[in-house]
Amino acid sequence: MNNADKYFQIVNYSPVPTFWKDAERYSMGCNQKFLDMVDVENVDSLLEKRDIDLPWASNWESFERVDKQVLETGQTVSRLEQITSGVGDVVWSETIKHPIVQDGEVVGLVGFCNNVTMDRNLQEVERGRHIDRLNLQLADLVEKFINEAQRTKLSIVDQFLGLKQKNDRISRGQIKLSSREREIIYYLSIYKSPKEIARILSVVHDKEVSVRAVQTAISDRLYFKFDVNTTSQLLERAAAHNLVPLRMPK
Repeated sequence: MNNADKYFQIVNYSPVPTFWKDAERYSMGCNQKFLDMVDVENVDSLLEKRDIDLPWASNWESFERVDKQVLETGQTVSRLEQITSGVGDVVWSETIKHPIVQDGEVVGLVGFCNNVTMDRNLQEVERGRHIDRLNLQLADLVEKFINEAQRTKLSIVDQFLGLKQKNDRISRGQIKLSSREREIIYYLSIYKSPKEIARILSVVHDKEVSVRAVQTAISDRLYFKFDVNTTSQLLERAAAHNLVPLRMPK
């Protein structure tokens, strides 16, 4: 066994994915680990081909630019690369390229790869989780801002109406209106009197609705729910809570 055969066997059994090229940047060989990494069946499909003719042709310009740097300067270059495998998957490799020197002349290069695809995928998953956490925090901040803005708006309305909110009983999420109460607020908002509202509701529902029933709903229920004393205060506070229907409730 000559020295070349010994060298090839050593490289082929190395756990490090390894490839080598000649001075013209043609692929001249690789070990089994490299074939496994890029999911290529045999070395013959790579021999005497440039990167533009190989599965990772989409990045051939980037690869050859680094190859030229190694071959022209005789310096080692290390960088993170994306290599498209034989089945179309993306492999992340920390690749170190060394010049091959013979009689003082650079005659090729050898590349050693560290497959970091799993690490990169885990980083992407963690980055996604981090973004999700940030989005949740942002959503929480937005909700707090909206709630604070709502409280400020209600406070301004209350001051304008000359009312004091005794407690947080009438926060929007706790005001529950029946369909009849929503109807009454709607008709009050378009300047209908209790008598007119009673007549409209009787026609709409084909059922007699008395003026007294409308007046009771306003003074005994709606005034209490919104903690007000007059119809104008009721409409102002209902509007502040976005509880005035924009169209006639169904």
